Amino acid sequence: MKVLISFANPKMGAKLFGLTRALFSKSKENLSIVALHVVSVESKSEGFPILEEDEIFQAVREEAAGSEFSFETVGFPSDWIVPGIVEIAKSKEVDLLLLGAARSLFSDDLLGGKVGDVLRHLSELDIAVLADNGLLAPIEPIIYSPGLDSAPLFPFSSGLSTFIEKPIPVLSGVNQSEFGLNQTNQFKPWIPFSLNAAADQTKNLAILDYSTYKSFHSVLLDRQGLSFLILRKGI
Repeated sequence: MKVLISFANPKMGAKLFGLTRALFSKSKENLSIVALHVVSVESKSEGFPILEEDEIFQAVREEAAGSEFSFETVGFPSDWIVPGIVEIAKSKEVDLLLLGAARSLFSDDLLGGKVGDVLRHLSELDIAVLADNGLLAPIEPIIYSPGLDSAPLFPFSSGLSTFIEKPIPVLSGVNQSEFGLNQTNQFKPWIPFSLNAAADQTKNLAILDYSTYKSFHSVLLDRQGLSFLILRKGI
């Protein structure tokens, strides 16, 4: 398994590295991580300082110290952030791209800005996006699984369950009676989860597929302190 993690903020890079290590804790001997930082000449105006390469990757290298798997860093200046990410993902022949996103990137087109452009340009690649809202250890994840379309979340999350040494709770469809609907004995996959149960404040990371996020992002984003790990399977 080769994973490309792409980030702008060095602290996000360390967070993505730790998350990748947790997600693939079952396959350390076959894991390879490439850490990518594309430095934009517009970084200062976007709120990111221009850093030296040692500063950019210092936190990631500290996370990688003593790891049993392959690890490399790639950093270069470019005016073209999205093409840079796309080119490295293709040239490294990665199995998964993990992007870090600030909540400011969430816009009317769901995952806006550069993240949305990467999703469109790499439609055949599995991509996960960490929409970070202050995620801190220990990770307390929950899976939002409205129906069969969410099936890829379970193998994707199995290593994380091993890493945290406990099962990950799953919120799936609910009885229609909770929404005042008839035929309460039937499961409706388009109702993703009980909103009351989703308000469990002990959870700090929601794992969900891109379709679920698209359908219910306005409700999900009302949660304070909840970060999202969004999986978009390639076509």
